[in-house]
Amino acid sequence: MTKSTFVPLLGLFTAAYMVLVGTFALGASVKAYSAGPDPAITGGFTESTCAQSGCHNSFEANAGKASKLGDVVIEGLPKQYEPGKTYPVKLTVTHTQGRMYWGFQLAARLKATGAQAGALKPADGKTQIVDEKGIQYLEHTLEGIETNTFTFDWTAPSSTAGEVVVDAAGNAADGDGGSMGDYIYTTSVAIPE
Repeated sequence: MTKSTFVPLLGLFTAAYMVLVGTFALGASVKAYSAGPDPAITGGFTESTCAQSGCHNSFEANAGKASKLGDVVIEGLPKQYEPGKTYPVKLTVTHTQGRMYWGFQLAARLKATGAQAGALKPADGKTQIVDEKGIQYLEHTLEGIETNTFTFDWTAPSSTAGEVVVDAAGNAADGDGGSMGDYIYTTSVAIPE
């Protein structure tokens, strides 16, 4: 092989390699969000949501709530917690217009410090825990995106810790595989000890 034929072949292989790497990276990022968002997008404690961070920004956060299209609701949290007690919790993302996929992220933190409050535990394969800077973020898995209801356990702090704030952001996705056209909902629940 002469030098003149080798250089174009090298350029062709380089271009093919770049296309392959770019395709893999794009596929990995799309799959990453359907398998759970990046940590720290609950909308609480100065965190953004997927609507504010540019992931799902067709509509402002809670635009669907204002239009009475949907919401994110947390059930099972106590009006007042007992230290060390475990509570079964259910989070539901609702939307009235043609949604196919669902997602969420939730965190429980001490109001005074923003530190982790108690412990979150998935009830099944539809949720998972992602730890980031000492905070547990409970979120959907790839297996969980076809349901709008997620169950898990929250164990209250083991000793007197003060008021707990549970923040959640939910995604009612239209199922087109992209980030446009999806509605993001947020909620925050304060629980005194």
